[in-house]
Amino acid sequence: MNIKIRNTFAEIIGALIAMTWMWLQLTDASTMTIELVSKVLAQGIGISIILIIILHIVFNILSSIISGQYEKDIDDERDKIYELYALQLSSVIFGISIVTTLVLLGWFNLSINTGLIVITFAGFIGSIISLFLKIYLYR
Repeated sequence: MNIKIRNTFAEIIGALIAMTWMWLQLTDASTMTIELVSKVLAQGIGISIILIIILHIVFNILSSIISGQYEKDIDDERDKIYELYALQLSSVIFGISIVTTLVLLGWFNLSINTGLIVITFAGFIGSIISLFLKIYLYR
């Protein structure tokens, strides 16, 4: 498996684990204070970053052990174009979700806790969808 696809899978798995952890912590979000909700969301983002780094290392070590070779991560112009496509998709998804959330907050009295949760999860979902686009483009 290509190193870029492996690293992308590590990012997807790390984000999904962090989202699941946050979801389980936020089961009582309607009764939680904004400080507690913000704390859980910040911890979830931190967990995601740490998991992604650990999974990158583990996947690359396992791949080197299995294949017996060290694979270098080399970027070319095509890789940069794929990154830009993925970034555009992620930005569009996140932008639409922020505007939708702000409309719901302003006109339909959505609670601020729910708004924070939606914006955070929209960032994760946009990132995951863009990562799947990168996997598709790398194949």
